[in-house]
Amino acid sequence: MSAAPQAILEKFIEVRIDADLDALTAGARAALPHLVRAMSAIDPLFMAQMGPGVPAISERLAGQQTPEARAFRLFKSPWNKLEHDEPFVEGAGPAQPGRALYPEELSAEGLEGYLASHPEQKTSLLDPYTTVERRGDRLEAVPYHQAYAKGLEPVAEALRQAAAVVEHRELAAYLSGRALALTGHLALRESDADWVKLKRPPLEVVIGPFEVYQDQLRGVKAFYEGMLLAVVPEACERLATIEQGLDELAAAIPCPAGSRPAVGGMAPMIVADELLATGDGASGIHAVAFNLPNDPWVRGHVGWKQVMIRNMMRAKFDHIARPVAERVLAADQLSHLSFEAFFHFVLLHEVTHGLGPAYRADGASVNAACGVAYSALEEAKADIGGLTLLLGMGGRIGIPALDPLDIGCSYLAGLYRSSRFGLAEAHGKANVIQYNFLNEEGALRAAGGRVAIDPARLPRAARRLLDKLTLLQAAGSPREISEFLGRYATPPQGLLDAVAGLADLPVDIVPLWPQVG
Repeated sequence: MSAAPQAILEKFIEVRIDADLDALTAGARAALPHLVRAMSAIDPLFMAQMGPGVPAISERLAGQQTPEARAFRLFKSPWNKLEHDEPFVEGAGPAQPGRALYPEELSAEGLEGYLASHPEQKTSLLDPYTTVERRGDRLEAVPYHQAYAKGLEPVAEALRQAAAVVEHRELAAYLSGRALALTGHLALRESDADWVKLKRPPLEVVIGPFEVYQDQLRGVKAFYEGMLLAVVPEACERLATIEQGLDELAAAIPCPAGSRPAVGGMAPMIVADELLATGDGASGIHAVAFNLPNDPWVRGHVGWKQVMIRNMMRAKFDHIARPVAERVLAADQLSHLSFEAFFHFVLLHEVTHGLGPAYRADGASVNAACGVAYSALEEAKADIGGLTLLLGMGGRIGIPALDPLDIGCSYLAGLYRSSRFGLAEAHGKANVIQYNFLNEEGALRAAGGRVAIDPARLPRAARRLLDKLTLLQAAGSPREISEFLGRYATPPQGLLDAVAGLADLPVDIVPLWPQVG
């Protein structure tokens, strides 16, 4: 064991999270206790995916208030994701790259070799919603709804009970359908499509397997998470013009080398207050926004939804980003830190996740083609694409015309903030890529332990990096991607020193959720 649980806890600060529940109808309020139960039942599923011994550790530590138990509940695993998955629970071994979703002895090379000799199994073995088991000499794919059947039934039952009391008919239908999809009676992509098509429900209910960041073996397996949010209607209306400008936004993000996007026509933008997050949605670092679903078919045939988590974003800006900015930004640029710029950068980051290459010219999905490098490339693309859109399209289609220095400084504060989540994980690597490239282009300058943005050079530098990232996604060979990451994803000493100099500041918040259920 190499990480001290108390030291981990000191990296986080508890923050009370408020939520605007005034717009909720009586039926939505009645559904909340059932939805809280559904969300809570996601935690055991996520922990089962993380490792075969994780559920037993959870049971052993349940009810304890020791630093070890509290840190375990923070990450929902015995591994510190801020420090390269170092174990911090007594008796926990090293984290497996494939977590519990692949045979323990299976390496990435071994999987690729097997797929090469069994091409007929490639689709099922790389399906985001299957576990891979070894049976003799063969690998077999087991659908999630079978592998986790016992744990999924309480989730489904709670969703059915919520559907019975909520009066919003489309939301009720979605909740009922989600219960069917999670238990294998409806395709997950059909349920995902129904979620995208919801017309401004009072609640956003995100529950199921979505993100693939935890899969360090192949980067394709989705992990269970839950997020329950109360929609803020008046804030959503303010984003309607941007939502209607999707075609113009899409045209600004390149799809080179014959690649194709997955733009299905719908991209609703939602502002909501988070009421609870569980599973992968609460495994250490909490999101300030998200763009789902990830399924390329849904994105291409229907669309996607981007949700801005207003209360979480405000809490992190005030308690994390601002103190970080006061340490790292040049003194004469500090006054340009802006929540409005931070909000709209995050919004356009999420928009960019839905734009650019989704399929290569040969039909392969970009995710599968890039493998474990995909997440870092995609996060860098979303960041730099959001920055490019905000710098270049201000004053059009509802995007505010902000001071470029406000944009650059707020972007940079966010970059340093999320660099502290771990420079080896996907978001951290993405930040290092951006820092190195923009520094090379002269768009930022580090001196005396502080960093300054050059607003005159920033737009061109951001565009050049966006072009490079989308080309790698669209057509980059494994060697080209590896060479790019070798050049730009290695943190320079100046960045390492700057991040080390923030060690006494909290890395993130531990939300104290509203009492709703």
